[in-house]
Amino acid sequence: MVSVGKTNFPEDVAESLRPLADVNYSAPEDYRRILSSAVAGILGTEKIDESYLDAAPNLRLVSRFGVGYDSVDVEACTEREIYVTHTPRVLSDAVAEHTWALILGFTRRVPQADRYAREEWALRRQRFPFGTDLIGKTLGIVGLGAIGAEVARRAQGFGLRLIYFDVVRKPELEEEYGVEFVELDALLQESDIVSLHIPLLPSTRGLIGSKELEMMKPTALIVNTSRGPVIDQRTLAEALENGEIAGAALDVFEEEPIPLDDRLLTMENVLVTPHIASATQETRRKMAESCADSVKAFLKGRRPRDLVPEQKKVSFDPSGSPVPHSSAGSR
Repeated sequence: MVSVGKTNFPEDVAESLRPLADVNYSAPEDYRRILSSAVAGILGTEKIDESYLDAAPNLRLVSRFGVGYDSVDVEACTEREIYVTHTPRVLSDAVAEHTWALILGFTRRVPQADRYAREEWALRRQRFPFGTDLIGKTLGIVGLGAIGAEVARRAQGFGLRLIYFDVVRKPELEEEYGVEFVELDALLQESDIVSLHIPLLPSTRGLIGSKELEMMKPTALIVNTSRGPVIDQRTLAEALENGEIAGAALDVFEEEPIPLDDRLLTMENVLVTPHIASATQETRRKMAESCADSVKAFLKGRRPRDLVPEQKKVSFDPSGSPVPHSSAGSR
């Protein structure tokens, strides 16, 4: 049986699995009961830990609906001979577009302008404050992976200087997009806009803290469409209140949904959206199809294509035992 625990998963995509297995849509209240007989699960933000896996003794595939998979204990899954897949590539365009929506929305004061036009303009009691130009500014991209590269590609028409930091140099992208590699400290010091596009790992949790925020220009904007915990949110709020940086545009948060009494929500120099960077009809359908393709491959006895990086060199034989796998045959 395949368990579909992701809300709003297209029914026709799920139904395409029926020739290979029973498909069960599981509401949160009965999810654990259904897990007991599931061999594959298509999941959203559910926390996949030892407790979850104990309730799913037959589970052999976790197909994560999204590119981030920090909610999944990959090590525990591997020890239990369970594949973990995600949906890379298909959401890069949508997230990059949303990144630019946040940048433009903040620099041109779009949310405030909307309120002003509805409530103040005709009264002529006060003038609307100016926004800021992008031309001549420096955009620093932290993480030049698939999404970061699409952000750089979309930057070409804005007259920006482009710099980036990544743990791996990308000479081909440097040449294609005119983006310059710098170390993280230099990026923070030189950028007018810092845009984060990194996975949540032990090494990236809290990557942007008090020291890093102090390095940034007082006129700088920080944008996060990756994962909330890569920024120390309490320290960010303090930096914004103290004028250490000019603003933040955030789609992700340490706690989601962000509590309504969080002080970030009271600040005029903060633009927020509710973790919707990939939330377009077209992209969410592509993500669903990617999940379904992983499940189909598994049910047909093949190694799924979009395994998370930690499992790229591991295959499980029919008995479920892990065996080494050559990367040459992984796709």
